[in-house]
Amino acid sequence: MIEQNTVIMKDMKNLYAIDTVDLAGEPYEIGTAFGQALAVDRSRLSEFQVFVRHENAEIEALPTYTQRALNEVLTLLSRESPAIVEWLKGMAVQLSLPVPQLLLFNIGSYFRDLMIGLDSRSQGTPNQDGDGCSTFAISDSEQGPIVAKNRDCDCAYGPWQVMIRVRPGKGLGYMAMTTYGVAGVNSSGMNVEGLAVADTHVTSLDIGCGLPRFAVIDKILNQCATVNEALGLIIHQPLMGRGNLILADAAGALGVAELGHRTCVVRRSVGEYIVNTNHFTDPLLQKAFLDPQPSPLRGTSLARYSRLSALIVAGCRNLEEAQRIMSYHGTALDALCRHKELKPPSRTISVVFYLPRQKKAVFFGGYPCVADYQELTWK
Repeated sequence: MIEQNTVIMKDMKNLYAIDTVDLAGEPYEIGTAFGQALAVDRSRLSEFQVFVRHENAEIEALPTYTQRALNEVLTLLSRESPAIVEWLKGMAVQLSLPVPQLLLFNIGSYFRDLMIGLDSRSQGTPNQDGDGCSTFAISDSEQGPIVAKNRDCDCAYGPWQVMIRVRPGKGLGYMAMTTYGVAGVNSSGMNVEGLAVADTHVTSLDIGCGLPRFAVIDKILNQCATVNEALGLIIHQPLMGRGNLILADAAGALGVAELGHRTCVVRRSVGEYIVNTNHFTDPLLQKAFLDPQPSPLRGTSLARYSRLSALIVAGCRNLEEAQRIMSYHGTALDALCRHKELKPPSRTISVVFYLPRQKKAVFFGGYPCVADYQELTWK
């Protein structure tokens, strides 16, 4: 079942209709239904196919891309996360895109990061546009624990965001903010037990063939009920690296996972809040971090991390204050609600808040400062 919500504002280029899609069954059935939700609109499907081919063409032109490397990831996924491969196969049929092409769309940023690492070794400090996101979790508020994420990336991805509610044949059900055409959970989600997870991208030298974050989050939400269970699962996964995860459960436990390919650090927080942006904070991984931003914006991840922490300390007693925090503009370096004027084409394309005790997500496709929020709960 699909519901399409249209937001009417003066500047539609920065606001996106977020569909909500219900999925159920075995992984192939879930992938099939997910593909059908987009394919039902033939014009929109055609636009999506053009978008995928355009994105893939850019990746295939990189020196770091090879068909062999793509096949290595597919082989690893088949062994370590076969449900994701079945999901891909189901989508591929409905979207009229070959599985390898769809997989490349799913993991193309892996080859971009390899390229940034290659440039950093040969030329010193990289100087490329880097996507960013800001996340935080608090252990208690008037609504209980809250996990929040501002998703910042190329605005071309804005129209393809979707909120899914998944009832798998095996394991725990969950809801998630993700992307059409991507298997698993490509940003954030929360399961029926109230365990919520949100990711951020980190560009680093510690990357390699492993499970992408969308596959790891899917495993977490499908198999774990608490932060402790999730952290225990993460450390046993063969990871691609390239990111952070922030976690909270219905009991108010908080956790962080910093994901390298060779080094993975997980920790349970003893404080009242945790923050993630787009760098590693643990000493074991800090040296691997690369800041890909051009010089005017270099340091934005650290600046947003500091600003977000300060705003939470100043007061985050309820959902309304959490929403106000994520609407913060500030400077080009520390703005959390990032508009196109700061650095096109990357900008805030969505915001989501998960309320674990209420089993509810509150979300919006566009800038948090003008949000007209939608809600999704378990029926």
